Amino acid sequence: MKRLAVVVIFFFVLAGSWFSLSCGSSFFSLSTIIGALRDSASFPYESTVLRHIRIPRLLAGFFVGAGLSLSGVVLQAILKNPLAESYTLGISGGACLGVAAGLFFASSLWVPFFAFIGGTAAVFFVLSLGGSNRFSPAMLLLLGVMMNFIFSSLSLLVVSSFHHAKFLQTVVWLMGDLNSSPELLVRIMPLVLIPCAMAIWLFHRDFDLFSLGEEKARSLGLATRKKRIIWILLVSLITSFSVSIAGIIGFVGLVIPHAARFISGAEHRHTIPAAFFIGGAFLVITDTLARVLIRPYEIPVGVMSGFFGGILFLLMLVRETRRSVW
Repeated sequence: MKRLAVVVIFFFVLAGSWFSLSCGSSFFSLSTIIGALRDSASFPYESTVLRHIRIPRLLAGFFVGAGLSLSGVVLQAILKNPLAESYTLGISGGACLGVAAGLFFASSLWVPFFAFIGGTAAVFFVLSLGGSNRFSPAMLLLLGVMMNFIFSSLSLLVVSSFHHAKFLQTVVWLMGDLNSSPELLVRIMPLVLIPCAMAIWLFHRDFDLFSLGEEKARSLGLATRKKRIIWILLVSLITSFSVSIAGIIGFVGLVIPHAARFISGAEHRHTIPAAFFIGGAFLVITDTLARVLIRPYEIPVGVMSGFFGGILFLLMLVRETRRSVW
């Protein structure tokens, strides 16, 4: 990776972390943050806020953003579609339905398992339904978005049976929210995400070959069908934990991979780590803006990411549709 790209990404992560730790109901200067982390007795209020509210939220936002971005990189490569990501292929919606079912039938510890089952079933259903030659890449994405809305509606149907307080909390979570992320899942997420990210990076050559086209990749010795199933299952695992922590956050996996390729180049050995860190920092910054723009109220982070990402997705979809037509 180019040195300039490394420096830009490094400062982007640092700036996002400082912004998240500093801003909230009260502003903390950098010296206050360092002092509170070093000596909690001298800064009891600041230390409590940082250790129990802002740092866990920063970590939740970073790992969710990094996971969704990695998912986008993998799906765009193995499907050779610049519009592919967990949201536009229905994985997020299927995982969301799985979470709702998990909350209804079992305890919160089983939620990621139900989310994984829902997300995996959703993506294989979309790919099997849209895998024929009748569907262009743009139409496949439209099918995925449509299924995502169907799964989200079914999730609301399940959630409507919850009691009032749980219903309101779950509806906010469905919009994409880091305010009430389960602490246990936030702690488990790095144990899932980091090994998955390492596996994705170690096999970066697979994605370079997929990007050449399926026939070319197969002629170069890649077992495309087997590898595609493996990577889809891995993406479903990452997405299921992300949805379990933060609900549906759309378009992060669409926007960030393109930004990573622009900064670091098209080779996946550079794109993968770039997307990991840019995606994490991006969601941290977006979440911080969501909670400070109209204080004391908070905007669900999924609303902001969906608004800006939706505009970009529409522009990219129009361009991809024109290409497929012509």
